[in-house]
Order: sequence, then C-alpha cells, then structure tokens
Amino acid sequence: MTVHPLRLVVLTRNLDSGRFGTAVTRWFAREVERADEFKLDLIDLSVVPLTELSGRIEDADAVMIVTAEYNHAYPGDVKTAIDAVRRPWYAKPVGFVVYGGRSGGLRAAEQLRLVFGELHAVTIRDSLGFREEDFTDGEPTDPTTTAAAAALLRQLAWWARSLRDARANQPYPG
Repeated sequence: MTVHPLRLVVLTRNLDSGRFGTAVTRWFAREVERADEFKLDLIDLSVVPLTELSGRIEDADAVMIVTAEYNHAYPGDVKTAIDAVRRPWYAKPVGFVVYGGRSGGLRAAEQLRLVFGELHAVTIRDSLGFREEDFTDGEPTDPTTTAAAAALLRQLAWWARSLRDARANQPYPG
C-alpha cells in the first residue's frame, strides 16, 4: 500500500527578515520538511491573497498556524484569514506554533482553539510556544524542542490521516 504524503499548510502572518516570527516559522518549516509524512505548503498572509487561501486550505490534509500573541490574543489579520475560509476548515486538524510575551504565545493558542471549535476543526492538544529568548541564530536554545516538534507532527499526522480517510468515506455532516 502506498502512503501519499500529507499536505500540510503552515499558515503565518509575515516572513519579513529580522522578525522573530520569521525565525520561528522558518525553523518549524525545516522540521516539517524533515518529517517524511508531510508535503509543506507555506502560506505567508502578507503575500498570499485571501481569495487564494480557501482553495489551499481545502487541498490541505492539516494546517499548522504560526502566530504571535498580542494583548493576550492572536492578531486580527489571522482572524480575518480564518473567517475568509469557513467551510474548508470543517473536519481538518489544526495545530499551533505560537510565540510572544511571558506565556510564549500560549494564550493565543487557547483562544484559537475556541474559534476552530466553532469551525468544526479538530485542534491538536499539544502546541509549541516560544519567547524571544528561546531562540538564538534562528534555532531553539532548548535541546528538547526538536523532539517536541516531532511529537506534535506525529500527532498531527495521525489526525490528518484519520480525518482525510473519514472525509473520503463520508462527507462531514457539518
């Protein structure tokens, strides 16, 4: 039996050089590329038009959101992008890599879980959160971070395969 790679959208806000979020996103994209089960589709919301986003989410088997925490939440342009897609989120697994502030962005992930629940998406329990001091020269300083990313990607792959097969066998009733 041939197992096709899972299509993973990594959705981020802005990949301008010199930004902390760019370092986090680029590092995570390298981790995805090391995982044989995924084919990466990196979407930079500052470049990709919202009109293109829905089709790329529809084609994906899973989505990972990489975003900052601002004011104990996530940025408005991330919410705009999520709302622009709507139905393609149904029965899709979604994970989070977050950054910023004392919490390492975890409050943004918690709020995003509420939003994706309303969109009939399945959020992955584990997430990765970073503060700026957790990175040096584009790499995490904690040696356990790579293992945590691999574990998160394994969980995401399990849900992506399960939900892809379920959607193929019977349309989601949402």
